[in-house]
Amino acid sequence: MVQITFTVPEAVRDLAVNAARERGVSLDEFLCKCVATSVGYDRASDPLFAGLQVWEGDAPSDLSENHDDYLYGDKEL
Repeated sequence: MVQITFTVPEAVRDLAVNAARERGVSLDEFLCKCVATSVGYDRASDPLFAGLQVWEGDAPSDLSENHDDYLYGDKEL
């Protein structure tokens, strides 16, 4: 995750705070979902969530430490 800072009118902030509260989520989570929806982000296309399967074979000893390299980089299982 990365942090993004931006300015909105106070009325927009108040509406967002109320909408997040109504949904039982944090303001950060609410805004993240709003942006993701607006730009067409599909979580299923992220290799982390695509084709979720239980791994039953051997795994590299550094998998937990270097999982990003295996998911997004050049390392292969």
